[in-house]
Amino acid sequence: MKTLSKARYWLMVLLAIFVAGTFGIWYFCDVDLVDALFYTVTTLTTVGYDAPPGLPLGGKVFIIFLILAGIGTAGLAIGEITNYFVVGGLLSAMGKRRDSRVKNLEKHWILVGLGKVGHEVAQHLRKDNMPFMAIDIDESKVVAAREEGWIVHRGDARIDNVLEDAGILKASGMILTLPDDADNVYATITARALNPALRIIARANDPQSVAVLTKAGAEKAINLIEAEAAAIARASIKPSVSNFLELVNISRGLSLDFDSVTVHPESPVVGLPLLSTPLRSRFNAMVIAIKKRNGVITYNPRGDEVLYEGDELILFAELDKMDALKRHVCTPGKA
Repeated sequence: MKTLSKARYWLMVLLAIFVAGTFGIWYFCDVDLVDALFYTVTTLTTVGYDAPPGLPLGGKVFIIFLILAGIGTAGLAIGEITNYFVVGGLLSAMGKRRDSRVKNLEKHWILVGLGKVGHEVAQHLRKDNMPFMAIDIDESKVVAAREEGWIVHRGDARIDNVLEDAGILKASGMILTLPDDADNVYATITARALNPALRIIARANDPQSVAVLTKAGAEKAINLIEAEAAAIARASIKPSVSNFLELVNISRGLSLDFDSVTVHPESPVVGLPLLSTPLRSRFNAMVIAIKKRNGVITYNPRGDEVLYEGDELILFAELDKMDALKRHVCTPGKA
């Protein structure tokens, strides 16, 4: 049971015990509800005030049952609630709460910032079964993320040891979605110094920050305002293109996906023109673009485009055939 859900459960149990005790004493002992609540509290807290006057047999039996069943259950409930709100809060404040799953992560993504943008990015990473962990300095966001089962640390991603605790040396990349561009730049510089091979994708809140983030070491800096404005304009002026891009966003729900593969030196497709490879005939994949080793990108390549080792293919293909396609292109083998 998740920590917050467990605390809520025991809080409901505790309330149920007090409600049941109050109405039980009210019914059996013929006292008003305020007195019934008073006797319930004093009984369950073992304070030891006198029993209700003129206690009948039914009332005695009920209070015995309340003592035997209620005190232990109420104590356990109070302990669990205290553990969540007090002990958990102290551990978080002291920076002691660590998720042990982090040490088993490798080739994962580190998501910095769990605001609206970061939360959406996390949802996509989870849908794509991409291993990731998140970092945020806001305790409420950290708690909410933990309740969703995510691996998350509370800390400042601009500090070396926070990124080291997140396994940055074993990570594939980092996604920065902080609302302050200066924080994103600082975190980019820190991460790049710790892991020069790390892929860094950063949110740029100001158009001018795109160049700054790129110079700081981000592989890609995306300005959300420009992207949103372009999407709105495209939907107005070029609705067919906009509809296609919406299809791209929901492609996983249609068992389709975009991906990229790099041609292995001993792959059976090396030296073959695109039309002669089984990418279309066997795997029903559409090659959107080819990025050559020298960085030149050919969009919508012709059928006579020859594939060479190190070429990166941008594909649109069926999900259930993607793994087999990658084995064919990315590993040595026979055609």
